[in-house]
Amino acid sequence: MNIDLKFYWNLILRRLPAMMAIIIICSVVGVIMAMRAPVTYQANAVLLVEPPQIPDALADTIVRDNAGESIEIIRRQLMTRANMLDIANDLNVFENYSSMSPDTIVGNMRRQTDIRSRGGRGQPLIVTVRFEARTGRIAANVVNDYVTRITSANVEIRTDAAQDTLNFFEQEVDRLSTELELQSARITQFQTENASALPSEQTIRINRQALLLDRLTRAQRDRDNLMEQRSNLIQIFERTGQVEVSEAIPLTADERELQGLEREMSQALTIYSAQSPQVQLIQRRIDVLTEQIATQAANLQPEATGEAVEGPSVLDLQLSQIDSQIEALTQEISGLETELADLDDAIGRTPLNAITLNSLQRDYDNVRSQYDLAVERLSQASTGARIEDTARGQRISLIEAATVPNSPASPNRPRIALTGAALGIGLAGALFMMLELLNRSVRRPVEITNNLGIIPLATVPYIENPSTRTVRRLIRIASLVIIVIGIPAALWAVDTYYQPLDVLTSRVLNRLGLT
Repeated sequence: MNIDLKFYWNLILRRLPAMMAIIIICSVVGVIMAMRAPVTYQANAVLLVEPPQIPDALADTIVRDNAGESIEIIRRQLMTRANMLDIANDLNVFENYSSMSPDTIVGNMRRQTDIRSRGGRGQPLIVTVRFEARTGRIAANVVNDYVTRITSANVEIRTDAAQDTLNFFEQEVDRLSTELELQSARITQFQTENASALPSEQTIRINRQALLLDRLTRAQRDRDNLMEQRSNLIQIFERTGQVEVSEAIPLTADERELQGLEREMSQALTIYSAQSPQVQLIQRRIDVLTEQIATQAANLQPEATGEAVEGPSVLDLQLSQIDSQIEALTQEISGLETELADLDDAIGRTPLNAITLNSLQRDYDNVRSQYDLAVERLSQASTGARIEDTARGQRISLIEAATVPNSPASPNRPRIALTGAALGIGLAGALFMMLELLNRSVRRPVEITNNLGIIPLATVPYIENPSTRTVRRLIRIASLVIIVIGIPAALWAVDTYYQPLDVLTSRVLNRLGLT
């Protein structure tokens, strides 16, 4: 593809005034903005996130947080609206603070602040704090204030978290201790109310029931034998009118009870030792009955008078003894039946009591395990709180404080001026391309061929006479002179008498949404 350089060069020369106007305007504005751009100073501070000084294997710090997340949380807390306004007011960051709106102040403070972190994942986490201000001292003061707030916030966050954890487990231990006491009181109350039907004594009650049933059977048999004996004595007396004195006198109730206790002692010794309370209780009852029987025998022994004993007197004596024995056996049977009924009721209630008691004990064990776990965690929380109070856990330390910079960090005036000139050249080139794309007129022979599809035999260019050419050149030169001198003069007039060009440019860019 052949490019007609001469043709395009002529086009450039023809459109040079308009292109020069754009280039000059952008260049002048760029130079003015570079000269009037405010000087800013930048101060830096470097922070290091240190790991816990006490290994976790020896003592747990209990405050578990990711260092990067912690830094982000602190940064967001630092950049709040209230903090930005306080810092800007206390350190006199802006000259016209009183005339600025709070939103503008907060926006400028956040824009001029830069907090970045690098490292982590096995590498030490480094935090860099930067701030730009109109003077170096203000920048250093703001950065140092940021550092103080960051380190204080880190300590406060960790100590508060440790203290909150400690308070929680203290309350949990108190709550579980109260619950443990209540559960213990419930168990004690239930055992007191059901002392006669506790599962732990079920075996004793069953053995006692078997023993009482045996005694009841013997007592009923003895009472039946005595009643039969009494009936036989009466029948013999009615037939013969006599009762032999030498007839054997039946055992008394105390003697039969003594025999029963001796059998009970024999059975008890097969189950318990001789020192057990049950065996000792039966032995005391045997000793008491032995003394009673001896006393009764001494009182009832008839005197040896050698006289014959009358039949009715002997019959009455024997019947009286038998009746007293029958009465004693009846009372014994009644007592045994009452005790057996109580034992049956206790044995029947024992399974339900066992279920209830097991449920209460299970609840007690659950509360006890929770209490032991809470006590263990309370100890860990106390150790962790102590570690945070003594600054032995993870902390943010200052390794390089902000100093007052000797030279401004911005603006880069040559760069701003060159940017303005480059912008002007770009806009001029865009104007040239736009005019070329919009121009559909035929200016060259090749365009006749392209548009009409024919090849002309010859073309006659526009021929200017010398006077027209001279006038055209003079107009072009005059236009260039006017553009080169007039436009800067017009910009100077606008900047001096209407509004500074940098402010006007900022307003235009704001309206266009380019800033």
